[in-house]
Order: sequence, then C-alpha cells, then structure tokens
Amino acid sequence: MTGKEFAERVDFCLNKRNQTRKAITVDLGISSSTMSSWAAGRGSIPNANVAAQIAEYLDVSLDWLITGKEKEPPDNARNLPPPEIIELAKDIFRLPAEFQEIIIDNVEKYKQMCFKLERESTQDIG
Repeated sequence: MTGKEFAERVDFCLNKRNQTRKAITVDLGISSSTMSSWAAGRGSIPNANVAAQIAEYLDVSLDWLITGKEKEPPDNARNLPPPEIIELAKDIFRLPAEFQEIIIDNVEKYKQMCFKLERESTQDIG
C-alpha cells in the first residue's frame, strides 16, 4: 500500500464528515506537509501509532485504513454527526454533571415539542 492510497481513504472519511485535511492535522498534530506528502505519493504510510490515531479519529478500523480490504468503511463512519455537533457534545461533556442534566432535560422537552408540532401539522393535512 502506498501513502497515496492511505491518503485517499483518509480523504474519503473526512469528506463523509464534511471535514478537511486541516481538521485532522490540527486535531492530531500531524503536519500538513506530511499529509500532502502522503496524498502526492511521495511518502510511505505513517507509522503504526499515527495510523492507529488516525483510524480512531475517523472511527474506522485500522485494517480498513491501511489495507482497504472493504470497499467502504463501516456504516458508522458514513453516518457520523456533523463536526459541529461532535464539538458541541464535547463542550457539553466538559460541563459539570448538573449542567449536563439541565441541557439534556431541555433537549428532551424541545424534541417532544417538535414531535407534537409535527403530529399536529400532519393531522391538518389528512
């Protein structure tokens, strides 16, 4: 496997998450020149530790990321929440438990309100 094939799989996952290479370089501390080198086929694949960090970051198996044995990564990689939702969740989990409970309670109330409005709007049509 070449660095280019590795970079193509990374790019595939990033595109599914609506992210750019910049996001992964910043979040994992990988230099953009290293990513560019992989993508251009100038470099070998990353060492096992870096490849494992990237696989975990992208929520795909290390095996798929390195070998590409599957046609596509597992379904969970294709159906991840948008990055801004993931960041929001991280922010919420940094809050004290009592604040998290308030947020969860409010989200549940909002969902119920939305479901009620949706039911009422479909009843008006039928």
